[in-house]
Amino acid sequence: MNEKIVLKGGMLVDSNTGYRIVKKDIMIQDGKITAVEKVINVTDAKVIDITGKMISPGFIDAHTHCYTATSLGVKPDDLGIQRGVTTIFDAGSSGPENFEDFLNKDIKSSSTKVFALLNIASNGLINTRYELADLTNIKVEEVIKTYEKYTDYIVGIKARASASTVGELGIKPIQIAKEIAEKLDLPLVVHIGNLPPRIEDVLNLMGKNDVITHCFHGKKNGLLDENGLIKKETKSAIKRGVRFDVGHGSSSFSFLTARKALEQGFKPDMISTDMYNDNMNGPVYSLEMTINKMIAIGLDFKDAIKAITQTPAEIFRLDGYGTLAVGSIADLTVYELKEQQKTLVDSDENIVETSKIVKTEFIIKSGEIKKVTK
Repeated sequence: MNEKIVLKGGMLVDSNTGYRIVKKDIMIQDGKITAVEKVINVTDAKVIDITGKMISPGFIDAHTHCYTATSLGVKPDDLGIQRGVTTIFDAGSSGPENFEDFLNKDIKSSSTKVFALLNIASNGLINTRYELADLTNIKVEEVIKTYEKYTDYIVGIKARASASTVGELGIKPIQIAKEIAEKLDLPLVVHIGNLPPRIEDVLNLMGKNDVITHCFHGKKNGLLDENGLIKKETKSAIKRGVRFDVGHGSSSFSFLTARKALEQGFKPDMISTDMYNDNMNGPVYSLEMTINKMIAIGLDFKDAIKAITQTPAEIFRLDGYGTLAVGSIADLTVYELKEQQKTLVDSDENIVETSKIVKTEFIIKSGEIKKVTK
């Protein structure tokens, strides 16, 4: 799109300002940010007055399921631009046997930018349980070949580490996933849940910029011990640079767990939804709702914005994303921090009341204005 647009009077919340709220104008053209100045006065641009509104890099939801051939899958734009998110990740819905189908069916046809975490299971989540319970369903060379063919789309490796996925195999599939990720120099993203495998064994495998998702679930086998204290293996993983993602989901986010973690200084590196067809109308709803839940229980607003912009872009090496720097991709989210009463519910039906929320007004995707409709 060649139209030149100037956003005037916005309050920038971005890594380039150190997340200090700074009033500046932004000019975009040809899908890129071309200027960020205190005042931009031009006569040949469409001017949009956003005085008093916040503006950040386009929000990134790093855990969704948008491969519509699976029973979980929702069309990318329903999870992305319609809900105020410019970029989403599909978290392992496809594997090497069906990634190309996912690419042609859903990724290429969406306006939302879609990156993929490639499941090590051959057909991803076509079968939603026990995809890693049989080692013959993990074809290492096919995973490698698929990544090498589609490096523009695949940004990480995904494996689920819980009883309903690995069966009797315990930690073995996760060890294989780690070997693949290391060989390809990609982050490994691991879903955690019920035993087996033991969370301690999973944590000990993870390295710098690998990601544990569902970090605040309320089940046993979590990152906190039975007394609500951070486990020593969790602390060691944090020191090694392992990253932690909320990954809300239908049953994987507990206010009680998250509060205990925050009280001990354990903050999530990323906030994501794990949104799919069974939870998009509750309890998850949207990335906006998920960050509001984290802010309501004590996470600083600026840390929440960083967790859905800069951090996922850095972990997954998304050049031009997660920043408002000149030359970066013109993906932006315009929103307000509003005083408004809201009742929030976690995955375990616990309730928190809040009086301050982030409310998205509109987004700009690759230089085009998109309304938020959901």
